[in-house]
Amino acid sequence: MKVPRTVRRVAAGVFVALALAFFAYTLADAWNETNGRLPSIARLGGAALLVAIGLLAAAAAWANLVATERRLDHGASFLVSQLGKYVPGAIWQAAGLVSLTKSVGVRVGRSVTAFTVMALTQAVAGGLFALLLAFAWSSISILPRVLLGLGGVVVVAFLDRRWMVKLLHVIPRTRSASLDVVPPQMAIIRAWLASVVTLAATSAAYLLLLGSFGVVHHPVRVFAAYAVAWTVGFLAVPIPSGIGVRETVLVAMLHGIFPGSVIVAASVYLRLVTVATEGISAAAASHRVRPARLAAARRAADDDGDVVSDEEVPSPRAPR
Repeated sequence: MKVPRTVRRVAAGVFVALALAFFAYTLADAWNETNGRLPSIARLGGAALLVAIGLLAAAAAWANLVATERRLDHGASFLVSQLGKYVPGAIWQAAGLVSLTKSVGVRVGRSVTAFTVMALTQAVAGGLFALLLAFAWSSISILPRVLLGLGGVVVVAFLDRRWMVKLLHVIPRTRSASLDVVPPQMAIIRAWLASVVTLAATSAAYLLLLGSFGVVHHPVRVFAAYAVAWTVGFLAVPIPSGIGVRETVLVAMLHGIFPGSVIVAASVYLRLVTVATEGISAAAASHRVRPARLAAARRAADDDGDVVSDEEVPSPRAPR
Protein backbone atom coordinates (compact mmCIF):
# COMPACT_ATOMS: atom_id res chain seq x y z
CA MET A 1 0.00 0.00 0.00
CA LYS A 2 1.35 3.39 -0.98
CA VAL A 3 1.93 5.81 1.88
CA PRO A 4 0.28 9.23 1.25
CA ARG A 5 2.71 12.01 0.41
CA THR A 6 1.49 14.15 3.33
CA VAL A 7 2.22 11.34 5.78
CA ARG A 8 5.70 10.87 4.32
CA ARG A 9 6.45 14.59 4.63
CA VAL A 10 5.21 14.75 8.20
CA ALA A 11 7.27 11.67 9.07
CA ALA A 12 10.34 13.25 7.46
CA GLY A 13 9.75 16.46 9.41
CA VAL A 14 9.46 14.55 12.70
CA PHE A 15 12.63 12.63 11.90
CA VAL A 16 14.50 15.87 11.17
CA ALA A 17 13.28 17.42 14.44
CA LEU A 18 14.48 14.36 16.36
CA ALA A 19 17.80 14.44 14.52
CA LEU A 20 18.31 18.12 15.38
CA ALA A 21 17.55 17.39 19.03
CA PHE A 22 20.04 14.54 18.90
CA PHE A 23 22.64 16.86 17.37
CA ALA A 24 22.14 19.36 20.18
CA TYR A 25 22.61 16.59 22.74
CA THR A 26 25.74 15.21 21.07
CA LEU A 27 27.28 18.68 20.76
CA ALA A 28 26.81 19.16 24.50
CA ASP A 29 28.21 15.69 25.13
CA ALA A 30 31.18 16.34 22.84
CA TRP A 31 31.76 19.64 24.64
CA ASN A 32 32.10 17.74 27.92
CA GLU A 33 34.11 14.93 26.31
CA THR A 34 36.73 17.34 24.91
CA ASN A 35 36.69 19.90 27.75
CA GLY A 36 35.09 22.57 25.62
CA ARG A 37 37.46 22.24 22.65
CA LEU A 38 36.23 23.72 19.38
CA PRO A 39 37.69 23.64 15.86
CA SER A 40 40.13 26.49 15.33
CA ILE A 41 39.44 29.33 12.91
CA ALA A 42 42.17 27.95 10.65
CA ARG A 43 40.54 24.52 10.53
CA LEU A 44 37.08 26.00 9.95
CA GLY A 45 38.48 28.17 7.15
CA GLY A 46 40.27 25.20 5.60
CA ALA A 47 37.10 23.13 5.77
CA ALA A 48 35.13 25.96 4.12
CA LEU A 49 37.70 26.12 1.30
CA LEU A 50 37.47 22.36 0.72
CA VAL A 51 33.67 22.51 0.73
CA ALA A 52 33.79 25.36 -1.80
CA ILE A 53 36.03 23.27 -4.07
CA GLY A 54 33.52 20.43 -3.83
CA LEU A 55 30.64 22.77 -4.64
CA LEU A 56 32.40 24.14 -7.71
CA ALA A 57 33.13 20.61 -8.91
CA ALA A 58 29.45 19.68 -8.47
CA ALA A 59 28.35 22.83 -10.30
CA ALA A 60 30.71 21.96 -13.16
CA ALA A 61 29.25 18.44 -13.26
CA TRP A 62 25.72 19.83 -13.53
CA ALA A 63 26.65 22.34 -16.25
CA ASN A 64 28.41 19.59 -18.17
CA LEU A 65 25.38 17.26 -18.02
CA VAL A 66 22.63 19.71 -18.81
CA ALA A 67 23.99 21.75 -21.72
CA THR A 68 26.92 22.62 -23.95
CA GLU A 69 26.31 26.36 -23.81
CA ARG A 70 25.84 28.97 -21.06
CA ARG A 71 27.60 26.68 -18.59
CA LEU A 72 28.39 29.53 -16.20
CA ASP A 73 24.67 30.27 -15.90
CA HIS A 74 23.86 26.60 -15.33
CA GLY A 75 26.60 26.33 -12.72
CA ALA A 76 25.22 29.41 -10.99
CA SER A 77 21.73 27.90 -11.03
CA PHE A 78 23.10 24.81 -9.30
CA LEU A 79 24.77 26.87 -6.56
CA VAL A 80 21.65 28.96 -5.95
CA SER A 81 19.44 25.86 -5.68
CA GLN A 82 21.61 24.08 -3.09
CA LEU A 83 19.88 25.40 0.02
CA GLY A 84 16.65 23.72 -1.10
CA LYS A 85 18.01 20.31 -0.11
CA TYR A 86 17.60 21.18 3.57
CA VAL A 87 13.81 21.47 3.22
CA PRO A 88 11.90 18.23 4.00
CA GLY A 89 10.14 16.69 1.02
CA ALA A 90 13.00 15.83 -1.36
CA ILE A 91 11.68 18.02 -4.18
CA TRP A 92 12.68 21.59 -3.44
CA GLN A 93 16.27 21.52 -4.65
CA ALA A 94 15.25 19.63 -7.78
CA ALA A 95 12.25 21.87 -8.46
CA GLY A 96 14.31 25.04 -7.97
CA LEU A 97 17.16 23.81 -10.13
CA VAL A 98 14.90 22.59 -12.93
CA SER A 99 12.98 25.88 -12.85
CA LEU A 100 16.15 27.95 -13.08
CA THR A 101 17.52 25.73 -15.83
CA LYS A 102 14.31 26.09 -17.78
CA SER A 103 14.66 29.87 -17.50
CA VAL A 104 18.02 29.62 -19.26
CA GLY A 105 16.34 27.84 -22.16
CA VAL A 106 16.72 24.10 -21.43
CA ARG A 107 13.77 21.73 -21.77
CA VAL A 108 12.34 20.49 -18.50
CA GLY A 109 12.65 16.88 -19.65
CA ARG A 110 16.36 17.30 -20.30
CA SER A 111 17.04 18.96 -16.94
CA VAL A 112 14.99 16.38 -14.98
CA THR A 113 16.94 13.60 -16.66
CA ALA A 114 20.26 15.38 -16.09
CA PHE A 115 19.39 15.85 -12.41
CA THR A 116 18.72 12.13 -12.04
CA VAL A 117 21.89 11.20 -13.94
CA MET A 118 23.91 13.48 -11.69
CA ALA A 119 22.42 11.86 -8.59
CA LEU A 120 23.36 8.45 -9.96
CA THR A 121 26.93 9.52 -10.74
CA GLN A 122 27.26 10.84 -7.18
CA ALA A 123 26.09 7.49 -5.82
CA VAL A 124 28.55 5.63 -8.07
CA ALA A 125 31.33 7.96 -6.90
CA GLY A 126 30.58 6.79 -3.37
CA GLY A 127 31.30 3.26 -4.56
CA LEU A 128 34.90 4.23 -5.27
CA PHE A 129 35.35 5.25 -1.65
CA ALA A 130 33.64 2.04 -0.53
CA LEU A 131 36.47 0.20 -2.27
CA LEU A 132 39.02 2.35 -0.42
CA LEU A 133 37.23 1.71 2.87
CA ALA A 134 37.36 -2.04 2.23
CA PHE A 135 41.16 -1.82 2.19
CA ALA A 136 41.47 0.60 5.12
CA TRP A 137 38.94 -0.96 7.56
CA SER A 138 41.21 -3.70 8.87
CA SER A 139 39.42 -4.15 12.20
CA ILE A 140 36.47 -6.08 10.72
CA SER A 141 36.37 -9.59 9.29
CA ILE A 142 37.30 -10.30 5.69
CA LEU A 143 33.78 -11.07 4.40
CA PRO A 144 32.29 -7.58 5.00
CA ARG A 145 35.40 -6.05 3.46
CA VAL A 146 35.09 -8.25 0.37
CA LEU A 147 31.39 -7.42 0.00
CA LEU A 148 32.10 -3.70 0.45
CA GLY A 149 34.83 -3.82 -2.17
CA LEU A 150 32.75 -5.81 -4.63
CA GLY A 151 29.87 -3.40 -4.22
CA GLY A 152 32.17 -0.49 -4.98
CA VAL A 153 33.37 -2.20 -8.17
CA VAL A 154 29.96 -3.39 -9.40
CA VAL A 155 28.27 0.01 -9.27
CA VAL A 156 30.84 1.40 -11.72
CA ALA A 157 28.97 -0.50 -14.44
CA PHE A 158 26.17 2.05 -14.19
CA LEU A 159 28.47 4.68 -15.69
CA ASP A 160 27.97 2.93 -19.03
CA ARG A 161 25.32 4.96 -20.84
CA ARG A 162 23.45 1.81 -21.89
CA TRP A 163 23.06 0.72 -18.26
CA MET A 164 22.32 4.29 -17.24
CA VAL A 165 19.43 4.42 -19.72
CA LYS A 166 18.03 1.14 -18.39
CA LEU A 167 18.25 2.44 -14.83
CA LEU A 168 16.55 5.71 -15.78
CA HIS A 169 13.65 3.75 -17.27
CA VAL A 170 13.17 2.02 -13.90
CA ILE A 171 12.99 5.29 -11.95
CA PRO A 172 9.40 6.64 -12.01
CA ARG A 173 10.28 10.26 -12.79
CA THR A 174 12.43 9.39 -15.80
CA ARG A 175 10.67 6.24 -16.97
CA SER A 176 9.48 7.93 -20.17
CA ALA A 177 12.72 9.80 -20.86
CA SER A 178 13.80 9.52 -24.50
CA LEU A 179 17.37 8.77 -25.51
CA ASP A 180 17.94 12.25 -26.88
CA VAL A 181 17.67 13.83 -23.40
CA VAL A 182 20.15 11.42 -21.77
CA PRO A 183 23.62 13.03 -21.57
CA PRO A 184 26.34 11.52 -23.79
CA GLN A 185 28.82 8.97 -22.41
CA MET A 186 31.72 11.40 -21.94
CA ALA A 187 29.48 13.87 -20.11
CA ILE A 188 28.49 11.07 -17.69
CA ILE A 189 32.14 10.17 -17.10
CA ARG A 190 33.10 13.80 -16.50
CA ALA A 191 30.21 14.21 -14.06
CA TRP A 192 31.38 11.10 -12.19
CA LEU A 193 34.94 12.42 -11.96
CA ALA A 194 33.63 15.75 -10.68
CA SER A 195 31.53 13.88 -8.11
CA VAL A 196 34.66 12.04 -6.95
CA VAL A 197 36.35 15.43 -6.45
CA THR A 198 33.33 16.69 -4.50
CA LEU A 199 33.30 13.66 -2.21
CA ALA A 200 37.06 13.75 -1.73
CA ALA A 201 37.02 17.45 -0.83
CA THR A 202 34.12 17.01 1.60
CA SER A 203 35.74 13.99 3.25
CA ALA A 204 39.02 15.88 3.61
CA ALA A 205 37.09 18.71 5.29
CA TYR A 206 35.62 16.25 7.79
CA LEU A 207 39.04 14.76 8.49
CA LEU A 208 40.39 18.27 9.08
CA LEU A 209 37.64 19.12 11.58
CA LEU A 210 37.85 15.78 13.37
CA GLY A 211 41.55 16.47 13.91
CA SER A 212 40.51 19.39 16.14
CA PHE A 213 39.63 16.87 18.86
CA GLY A 214 42.83 14.84 18.86
CA VAL A 215 45.23 12.90 16.68
CA VAL A 216 43.52 10.89 13.94
CA HIS A 217 45.33 7.56 13.90
CA HIS A 218 43.49 6.08 10.90
CA PRO A 219 43.09 9.01 8.46
CA VAL A 220 42.45 6.87 5.36
CA ARG A 221 39.68 4.98 7.11
CA VAL A 222 38.11 8.23 8.34
CA PHE A 223 38.42 9.77 4.86
CA ALA A 224 36.77 6.81 3.12
CA ALA A 225 34.18 6.23 5.86
CA TYR A 226 32.89 9.78 5.64
CA ALA A 227 32.47 9.51 1.86
CA VAL A 228 30.53 6.25 2.25
CA ALA A 229 28.40 7.67 5.08
CA TRP A 230 27.70 10.78 2.96
CA THR A 231 26.56 8.54 0.10
CA VAL A 232 24.23 6.53 2.36
CA GLY A 233 22.74 9.77 3.70
CA PHE A 234 22.42 11.09 0.15
CA LEU A 235 20.40 8.04 -0.86
CA ALA A 236 18.13 8.34 2.19
CA VAL A 237 15.32 10.15 0.39
CA PRO A 238 13.34 12.13 1.58
CA ILE A 239 15.44 12.98 4.67
CA PRO A 240 16.89 16.43 3.89
CA SER A 241 20.63 16.16 3.36
CA GLY A 242 20.64 12.78 5.11
CA ILE A 243 20.40 14.42 8.54
CA GLY A 244 20.95 11.79 11.21
CA VAL A 245 21.42 8.94 8.74
CA ARG A 246 24.93 10.04 7.78
CA GLU A 247 26.00 10.39 11.40
CA THR A 248 24.59 6.99 12.41
CA VAL A 249 26.55 5.24 9.67
CA LEU A 250 29.65 7.26 10.47
CA VAL A 251 29.61 6.33 14.17
CA ALA A 252 29.26 2.65 13.25
CA MET A 253 32.21 2.73 10.85
CA LEU A 254 34.51 4.82 13.05
CA HIS A 255 33.78 2.99 16.30
CA GLY A 256 36.88 2.90 18.47
CA ILE A 257 38.68 5.82 16.79
CA PHE A 258 36.87 8.58 18.70
CA PRO A 259 33.88 8.68 21.06
CA GLY A 260 30.59 8.68 19.18
CA SER A 261 29.71 12.16 20.42
CA VAL A 262 32.95 13.58 19.00
CA ILE A 263 32.40 11.85 15.64
CA VAL A 264 28.90 13.33 15.42
CA ALA A 265 30.07 16.75 16.64
CA ALA A 266 32.68 16.98 13.87
CA SER A 267 29.96 16.09 11.35
CA VAL A 268 27.65 18.76 12.76
CA TYR A 269 30.42 21.37 12.54
CA LEU A 270 31.00 20.34 8.93
CA ARG A 271 27.27 20.71 8.22
CA LEU A 272 27.35 24.23 9.65
CA VAL A 273 30.41 25.08 7.56
CA THR A 274 28.70 23.59 4.50
CA VAL A 275 25.49 25.57 4.98
CA ALA A 276 27.47 28.80 5.43
CA THR A 277 29.61 28.09 2.36
CA GLU A 278 26.56 27.19 0.27
CA GLY A 279 24.83 30.38 1.39
CA ILE A 280 27.82 32.52 0.41
CA SER A 281 28.17 30.66 -2.90
CA ALA A 282 24.47 31.11 -3.65
CA ALA A 283 24.70 34.84 -2.91
CA ALA A 284 27.79 35.19 -5.10
CA ALA A 285 26.17 33.33 -7.99
CA SER A 286 22.73 34.92 -7.73
CA HIS A 287 23.56 37.80 -10.04
CA ARG A 288 23.77 35.35 -12.95
CA VAL A 289 20.23 34.09 -12.34
CA ARG A 290 18.46 37.43 -12.01
CA PRO A 291 14.95 37.23 -13.54
CA ALA A 292 15.68 39.91 -16.16
CA ARG A 293 18.88 38.20 -17.23
CA LEU A 294 17.25 34.78 -17.42
CA ALA A 295 14.27 36.19 -19.31
CA ALA A 296 16.66 37.55 -21.94
CA ALA A 297 18.33 34.13 -22.17
CA ARG A 298 14.93 32.46 -22.51
CA ARG A 299 13.92 34.81 -25.35
CA ALA A 300 17.16 34.04 -27.15
CA ALA A 301 16.54 30.30 -26.74
CA ASP A 302 12.96 30.68 -28.01
CA ASP A 303 14.27 32.49 -31.09
CA ASP A 304 16.58 29.55 -31.75
CA GLY A 305 13.73 27.05 -31.29
CA ASP A 306 15.51 25.14 -28.53
CA VAL A 307 12.66 25.09 -26.00
CA VAL A 308 9.63 22.82 -26.04
CA SER A 309 6.40 23.16 -24.17
CA ASP A 310 6.11 21.87 -20.64
CA GLU A 311 3.34 19.49 -21.67
CA GLU A 312 5.85 17.30 -23.48
CA VAL A 313 7.83 16.43 -20.38
CA PRO A 314 7.28 15.24 -16.79
CA SER A 315 7.03 17.60 -13.87
CA PRO A 316 10.26 18.04 -11.86
CA ARG A 317 10.88 15.90 -8.82
CA ALA A 318 13.99 14.73 -7.08
CA PRO A 319 15.19 11.24 -8.06
CA ARG A 320 13.93 8.34 -5.94
